[in-house]
Amino acid sequence: MNKLKYISLIFLLIISSCAPSNNNFSIKKSPFSGGVYKIGKPYQIEDKIFYPKESFNYLESGVASWYGPNFDGKKTANGEIFNMNLLTAAHKTLQLPSMVKVTNIENNRSLILRVNDRGPFVKNRIIDVSKRAASILGFQKDGTANVIVEYYGRAKIYDEEGKIIKQKNKAGKEKDKRSFYIRIGLFSKINNVEKIKSQLINFGKIEINKNQSGYKVLLGPFASKSYVERVLSNLKEKGFKDAIIENIN
Repeated sequence: MNKLKYISLIFLLIISSCAPSNNNFSIKKSPFSGGVYKIGKPYQIEDKIFYPKESFNYLESGVASWYGPNFDGKKTANGEIFNMNLLTAAHKTLQLPSMVKVTNIENNRSLILRVNDRGPFVKNRIIDVSKRAASILGFQKDGTANVIVEYYGRAKIYDEEGKIIKQKNKAGKEKDKRSFYIRIGLFSKINNVEKIKSQLINFGKIEINKNQSGYKVLLGPFASKSYVERVLSNLKEKGFKDAIIENIN
């Protein structure tokens, strides 16, 4: 009987030593704490004005670059802290934060990234990704790559304590004053879109919206109807006979 009690005591001691201690238990804080949902006002970099807006059907192809050491530890455009080893990105106009899918068309690697910063402001580049993202996508060494960027979904927002902030549906509440676009056409394949992009680049910002029918190519936004009519006239002279004006609002 004494032997049985001794064995039971040893067993209880082993179990208690394996139990987790409340003193050592902690919840890891989100690395994206302290940020806010932000669209932002139009802003100017050198001689170009950018118009941030909510875009839930965004899709664009172009050149991606990456950024890291010079910005590591600094605040992003929406108040989060940039960490070059996290999977994040910077975009000139998308709502912050948001999630995008970036595909390197040179090696077919894809990655879901959190957009929480503004940039890049180098000609012809459409997105800046973190050093870690560039490494996974396979272009850290080269510095740039041809990619397709597609809106993937909303991103969670965390307060200073790392708790998730419940978001209100803000879609449609902020109107873009520059609401005039030119619809170039609807294309079934992204390769066809790539062929005409070089012909359109001098006419304004190119926007590609993906839907069930294909890839809708828009040019704009433009400030006034009179101006967009002049651009449309020039486009038709260049051979874009099917181009039409669309008022998004």
